Amino acid sequence: MKTSGIINSNGERINRTEYPMEALREAVANSLIHRDYSTQTENAYISVNMYNDRIEIINPGNLYGTNKLEKLGTATTMESRNPTIVRILEEKGSVIENRHSGIPTMKRKMKKYGLPEPEFYEERDSFKVIFRNTSAVENSQTGAQSMAHITIDELKAKVLNYCEIPKSSKEIREYVGLSSKTYVADSIIKPLLKAGMLEYTNKKSINARNQKYITVKK
Repeated sequence: MKTSGIINSNGERINRTEYPMEALREAVANSLIHRDYSTQTENAYISVNMYNDRIEIINPGNLYGTNKLEKLGTATTMESRNPTIVRILEEKGSVIENRHSGIPTMKRKMKKYGLPEPEFYEERDSFKVIFRNTSAVENSQTGAQSMAHITIDELKAKVLNYCEIPKSSKEIREYVGLSSKTYVADSIIKPLLKAGMLEYTNKKSINARNQKYITVKK
């Protein structure tokens, strides 16, 4: 992991890691706690993959029981696949601090670093957490104008201009150069819909496969 030197408000030089260590610690601890340890996954391993722009932590097994992606990080009580491991690590104290505090801690630490919130995905027989190392978005894959170093508010404004003609979520992602469905939906599309600045073209079936979005003209 890259480490940079920065000068704090007291004029002291401190080292800053590329990602907040507390966020990574919580993600790895969650992987150890919540992974599937059954015989079906005994040859599968938790993996930590580092790329130029992100770290991906993948553990065997989907979310347990009735747990859902939208419940992660909320006050909703989550079912635990491995309650004995949770109890042992809570008693140890230095691995996990408080039950259900892991994801809020990840989000808080990433925000403090000025980085995007972690992304969570359920994939086939596995669960993935992605940490991205920059709040600047990638260049458009279509060769359009570079979107690097644009704030979310500036990006929303560009999307509103782009959607004066109806566009699908895939077209929006390609335009802004971001591949994450969850990040684009939660950070751009949904806030614009909630603010009444963007609307569905198919209001009767908002989850329709051919759904598109159009800018609300005022």
